[in-house]
Amino acid sequence: MGESEETQEQPPEGSLLDSDFAPGWPDDVREGCNRLFGYDLAEVRGQSRLGALSFDQAPEIVEEIRSIVRDLALEPWADLPPSFTGGGLLGQLQELCETLDAMLELSSDSENPSARRDELNNRLSEVSNWFRQTARPLAVKAQIDRRVNERPDGLPSDAALRDLRHSYDDLARRAAEVNRELDARQEVLSQTRSEVRESAGDELSAVFRRRADACRDAAKAWLVALIVSAPLAVAGAVGTFLLLRPDSGAKDAHDFAGLGLGLFILGVLAFGIRVCAQNYRVNRHLEALAKSKANAISTFQRLAASVEDDEIRSAVTLTLAQAIFAIDETGLVDGSADHVTLVERAVLPHLPGSGVGS
Repeated sequence: MGESEETQEQPPEGSLLDSDFAPGWPDDVREGCNRLFGYDLAEVRGQSRLGALSFDQAPEIVEEIRSIVRDLALEPWADLPPSFTGGGLLGQLQELCETLDAMLELSSDSENPSARRDELNNRLSEVSNWFRQTARPLAVKAQIDRRVNERPDGLPSDAALRDLRHSYDDLARRAAEVNRELDARQEVLSQTRSEVRESAGDELSAVFRRRADACRDAAKAWLVALIVSAPLAVAGAVGTFLLLRPDSGAKDAHDFAGLGLGLFILGVLAFGIRVCAQNYRVNRHLEALAKSKANAISTFQRLAASVEDDEIRSAVTLTLAQAIFAIDETGLVDGSADHVTLVERAVLPHLPGSGVGS
């Protein structure tokens, strides 16, 4: 019984033990590595399952990746670059395991198995290239150990030691250069993104300010037209009354026609006054909206940047954008109608529980 349990607890041949990992390796990365070593490569190839469609190159590629991972496990986690430890290695391991799972699920009865086989081979090649080009150069200790073990007595000569030291220094220098380049690019990208946000906010704010100035000038022009048209309309109404007023007690059809013409002229004059007043109110309303949006956009970046948490910043950014592009009440135009903003049309259908688009 004890012997059976001991046999079951033995890891698969060639797998990585906890002692094989250098200090600092996270548990999720270790689990990903052990999952990679747990695949049966004969099953992955699938000769009996797929026949001519089998993945003949997959076992060799996976073995090469396993060798790179085994060498890489000797490196302390803290010595690896941030782009590698920040999710790069774990993401590639997950992509590799998902590809191998898909290879195991593929059969000759699957839909379009030939195209699916080519797609999986391409995915495996992409992951393999990443491990060759990115991960393998970081396995410095394994390379040194192999160079040391090349001598039968295990004692390298002084020349070999100098070569090893030179190779190590060269690799360390290249790793430091890569880290500095990545940090510099990240800093430049962040600075560029910040400058673009600020310039975009300034440009959009300037657009709304020019719009507010144009609406203010139009409102002044319509106000002048209203001030001028009001006395002219009164004078026209008085003149029309005096010219077209029928005689007292007259019942001639010509007199009734004149009365109708007078009422029509009065209606036209009243309509002109209403047009001037309405256009004045509309332009004042648009001026107030443009000023409000310009002021909101000018402070948008500072408000969003003041929040440190990414998730909260996204929620604040969405709320501020919705507030900026919403139709505000200014008291100049009736706002009782139902309005849907541009932000609501773009975002609301994708929100869970909104009931829109279902």
